[in-house]
Amino acid sequence: MKVVISGYIGKKVTGIGRNLICLLDNAKDNNEYIIYTNYDMKNDLVFSNPNVQVKTYNVSKESSIKNLLWTTFVFPFKVLKEKADKALIPNFTLLLLKFKPTIVIMHDLIEFNVPDKFSKKKMFYRIKLADPITAKRANHIITVSENSKQDIMKFLGVPEKKITVIYNGVDQKKFSKMSHDKASEVLSNRNWPKDYLLYVGTIDHPGKNAMNVIKAFEELKNCNKYSGQLILAGMPGAGFKVVKEYVAKSKYKENIVITGFVTDEELVALYSECDVFCFISLYEGFGIPPLEALSCGAKVIVSNTSSLPEVVGNVGKTVDPNNYHELTEAIIQFQNESFTSDKEQLKKHLVSYNWVNLSKAFVEVIENEK
Repeated sequence: MKVVISGYIGKKVTGIGRNLICLLDNAKDNNEYIIYTNYDMKNDLVFSNPNVQVKTYNVSKESSIKNLLWTTFVFPFKVLKEKADKALIPNFTLLLLKFKPTIVIMHDLIEFNVPDKFSKKKMFYRIKLADPITAKRANHIITVSENSKQDIMKFLGVPEKKITVIYNGVDQKKFSKMSHDKASEVLSNRNWPKDYLLYVGTIDHPGKNAMNVIKAFEELKNCNKYSGQLILAGMPGAGFKVVKEYVAKSKYKENIVITGFVTDEELVALYSECDVFCFISLYEGFGIPPLEALSCGAKVIVSNTSSLPEVVGNVGKTVDPNNYHELTEAIIQFQNESFTSDKEQLKKHLVSYNWVNLSKAFVEVIENEK
């Protein structure tokens, strides 16, 4: 069977790209996968599976509008030209033309849950056009959590039988605790502090809620409950200007580090050495960073909303994302106790996020859809 995939995953290989790479690299079937991606993304979208072939199209990853047009109006004809049996769209977009059975991966419906997440035009496009049209026309929808499944059913009226939950996973070989000496060297190379609280993800406002992580950090400083610094690791997102201006005015601005993009090695080092990892997003379809942090042995605090309690299970703490005082108290508690999640408990939890098992479920959806 031949599957042709729309490979526009944004400007960097982040959650959506990692998900696609890991699902395909761990596929143990004999299917042929052809993925079309941007000419300037080819060196980033690399697969070890010999059954995956990467082809490029002449649109830069920097142009979201051109990529939307290409995916909507050109990709369906590429599917025909390749004589594909199935099509896969892993980065949710507008599905107007469809000539072969098409599976869509919807990671989340954040636009229905965070009203100010995008501009008014983008909110209208997603809520009124792209979301309902694509959900209706897709032959099957893969989503990454039970919470997202319930949202798709609730907001888009999709029947349960049309949705399959396949979690994001974590590569436990890559994301495992780095030795203290090696991690210290990596941190030192970037002039990052040795003692720090950590946030990883797009730095935006209000969606990822980085602001409340900063406020909790300031509160800890004000009451002399934490002597380290705060690292915000990630690329700027919508509303980053608000966060940047707030940090600039903070009396603890010298203790707040905004890294920008980090490499996988740097990320593992950050997870491995952080005092506490904080991820209190207002809404997540899944939330990969907390899972990666857990796999690296970090103490993890997440929001008690959306999919995040699913992700950490009983091996992390949850707080109200709208109440940064709760985050402050949770950090203090974590500092005053040993890591409550023992290794066996953590190992058992991470079994659900094994890429080999997840990829097997993914292939079953692809092959069974008619």
